[in-house]
Formats: sequence, C-alpha cells, structure tokens
Amino acid sequence: MSESPYVVQTVEWFQLRTPDGKPFFVMVASLPNGFYTAAPVQLQVTHADHSLMALAATSEQALTQLQATLAGKSPEEIFPHT
Repeated sequence: MSESPYVVQTVEWFQLRTPDGKPFFVMVASLPNGFYTAAPVQLQVTHADHSLMALAATSEQALTQLQATLAGKSPEEIFPHT
C-alpha cells in the first residue's frame, strides 16, 4: 500500500427539484485533473423543527441568526426525534 498523501477535493452541494417539486441533492466535486463531477444523490436528512430555522436576506445573515437561535441547545434539543 502506498503512503501517498490524501488528495483534497472541493465539494459543493446544490438542491434541485423535479418538475413535480420533489427536491434532491447534487454533489459537485473537483477532480485532481481539473475537471468536475456532478452527481445526484439521496441523503437521509433530518430537518429541525421549523421554529429553529432562520430567514434572512443573505446566507451570512441567516447563519448568524441560526447560530443565535441554536446557542446553548444540545443536539438532542435541536433534533429531539432522532
């Protein structure tokens, strides 16, 4: 077995919707040769209660708001049914 270092790849996630509105994820990954792959994936996702979600004009503002909402909460409090 070779002792080569790990190859770092950039991964981005996108959500697409089928014509009837069902969402699915697409993983886009960089390859060492400079190309990219895009693959549809199905993930098991558990959404927290709607009252914990943030709504803002930018992603940065939404994350800031979400951090404040979740501050001090345990994972069990955020996802009580998992």
